[in-house]
This record gives sequence, C-alpha cells and structure tokens, in this order.
Amino acid sequence: MVGRARSKETAHYPAFLVRMSHRGELRFRFTTVEGVKRLFPSGTTEQEAIQAAYVYNMQNRPELTQDFDLNEPTQFQRAISKGRRDKFNKPLKDWLPVVLARVKAEEKLSKDVFRNLERDCERLEEHMGKCLTKSLKLQHINEHIGKYYAELNNRQLNGKISNLKKIFSYLADESAIESNFVLNKKQRRLSKEDYTKARHNLDYESYLQIYEAAPLFLKVAMSLTLETTHAVREIYRLRYRIKKPREGVCGILWNPEGRVDYIDGQPIYGTLYIHRQKVQKSETSAVAIPVTQAIKDIVDLSKTSRLHCPYVVHRKPRQLQRGISKETDHLYQVHHHNISKEFSKVRDSLGLYDHLKKALRPTYHEIRGLSARMIEEQGISATERMAHANADTTKIYTRENDIRWNQVPAIEVEPKVSNEH
Repeated sequence: MVGRARSKETAHYPAFLVRMSHRGELRFRFTTVEGVKRLFPSGTTEQEAIQAAYVYNMQNRPELTQDFDLNEPTQFQRAISKGRRDKFNKPLKDWLPVVLARVKAEEKLSKDVFRNLERDCERLEEHMGKCLTKSLKLQHINEHIGKYYAELNNRQLNGKISNLKKIFSYLADESAIESNFVLNKKQRRLSKEDYTKARHNLDYESYLQIYEAAPLFLKVAMSLTLETTHAVREIYRLRYRIKKPREGVCGILWNPEGRVDYIDGQPIYGTLYIHRQKVQKSETSAVAIPVTQAIKDIVDLSKTSRLHCPYVVHRKPRQLQRGISKETDHLYQVHHHNISKEFSKVRDSLGLYDHLKKALRPTYHEIRGLSARMIEEQGISATERMAHANADTTKIYTRENDIRWNQVPAIEVEPKVSNEH
C-alpha cells in the first residue's frame, strides 16, 4: 500500500516523521519499528526532530539509509543545511515583539486599539509561540480562532480576524513567512441582527442591589457613571482636583474659595470636566458637567477610604509588590478593567441575570444606558452629556426616538448617595 504523498513543506522529512497539531500546539510525531507512535517533547524544533528521526532510521531501518554517504549531501543533510541558513525561520514568539514595535511606530493606533492587538499577540505566543513561522499554515489559524474566539459574535470575530491579518502581514513583510496566508481567511457576513445590541439593559432595581453589595471603590464608580452618564474609561481617570481644563484630562475644577453658586435653586460647587478617550477628536468629546450636591456627595463618599490618592475611584491594592499598571499612574488608582470585572463579579454573586448567558448579562457599561434613560424620563436630552456627536448615537442607549440637543444641565439622576458602605 502506497502512503499519502507528502506536502511540499514536509517533503524533506525522514520516513515515519510527521508534523501535526496536538491540543492546539504544533508537534512532531514519529513511528517506531514496533509501530508505536510517539510525540516529540513540546518545544522540539523541526531540525531537531528531523535529525533524531534520521538517526533512528539509520540505526533501525538501514534499508532506508543504505545509500548514505558522509561525503555526499543527502536530502536530509540538505534540509538541515537549508534550515540553518534560513535566519528568518524562527519561532513565532521571537517575531511578535518585532511586529508590535513596527505597528507602534508606523500606525497611529489609540491605546485601547493597540492594547487589544497586544492581547491577540499574547494569545498567539501562548498557543503557537514555539512554532517556526514558516511551518505555520491557515489550518493553525483556524485552530487558534476555534480555541480562543469561538464564543465571540460575528462582529467581534471579524475584528479578531482583522488583527490576525495585520499581524501576519507584518510577518510576511519581515520574511518570517513566505506570504500572508491569513488573507485567505473569510470573515463572517454581517446581518442587521449583528449590529443590534446583544446585552440586556440594566434595570434600576438590579443596579441598587449591586450597589449595596459593592465595595467602596465600585460604589463610587457606579454612582459617578449614573450621575454623569460616562463610561468606566473616563471615570477611572477622574481626578479630585484640576487647576484648569486640559485635553485628555478628567477632573473637577472647584469654585474658588469654596464658593457655592446656584442654578435653578441647586447648589453648584464647581465643574466636572470629562474628555472621552473613544472620541477625542470629536468636537463633542469634551464635556463640562456642573458639580451638583449629588456629585459632591459621591466625592465625599470616596474620601471615607482615608487613602491619599489623586483619583476619585481608588482602593488599596491587594498585592503592593505588583506595581502600577501601564494605564494608571498611582498605586491606588483602579484600572478600568478591574472596575468592570468587580461589577460582573458582584452581579453574578447575587444571582442576578443568571437566566441569561454571561455574554448577554448587563455589564458595567450598561449603567450608561440606565443613566441616559433616567435622564430622558426627566424630559432632558442625554446627547451632549454623554459626549455623543449626534442624537442617533444616543439612541443606542436610550431607545427613544425623539432626541433633542441641549446644553448640559445641572441635574441629579438619583437621590443622594448614602455614606454607608
């Protein structure tokens, strides 16, 4: 019986040596004379596997190597020599830092977009970092997507495929691979349903239950988002005090000498300036919100931690030795990922929305939608307060048809926050 012909990429392999995917990792397998199939240890390079297989065959299957002449280059020796000459055929983990460095230097990506690309590279390194780049094929990408992104919706999956295409385009440009085979990966076709919001809205009763069970820093963050309508990426950057409004800075400019102004009978203690990261270049990205009594109460609540930190949302870290995150500049500042994770953790600990799949349960971000709906119920447009460029964007959160443009008013979304925690 004639065995299946080898592919062009593996034609130089000694007999009984094959390359395969085992538990998401590229491995080499060899069949002994007893018919036992053995996997080479994880991390074995292609050239090491070839050499070991050839030596074994020479000792135990002399009929396959009887023409071997040390003075004449055999197919095996040529393969070894070729492999050693190809300085570009290195493990994927060696090339990924090169790709990220080039992307950072050549493309003006936002911090969040670049961090997303970094995480995709980290997953590639974890899954196939030890694989030589020129041994990778589209089938390995398909396995990778199946392992890490199977639960994503079509829009999210297409984003991951786009990132993989970008990464491998740089690999091809660096000669780490012969061509960008990921370009052959078909993206998912999107329907109207893919553009509709999948997660369920957060209702006010559930918000209150989560608030009551939340640690102090999460209480403060949740209250600030509800009062301002702004997302966790702005709330975690909110400073207690700023000297003047500045681009890219979120913080409070208090009235001089503790003066209290009044708007429609409401005490106003200063102005809370928010510059949204997501739409920094938009004319509507910078928002000035009057510091009402409700916002001042939230700030006062945060100070009951008795920790010295310039940021309103803060906590003492559990492990001081771990240092400061890339996106924070104070040890006590809470990264926006940790705020969101804590919210979901408390939500699930209370059994709220357990009837829904995790991907459909309301996350911290849904507080924005709740805030917008509560503002709309007061007959006030949430558009400018949310720093949206147009009323259509606000509809994503309010689900209302009649959206009006208004100046950001001095309003309170809910009753004053209790100082109990």
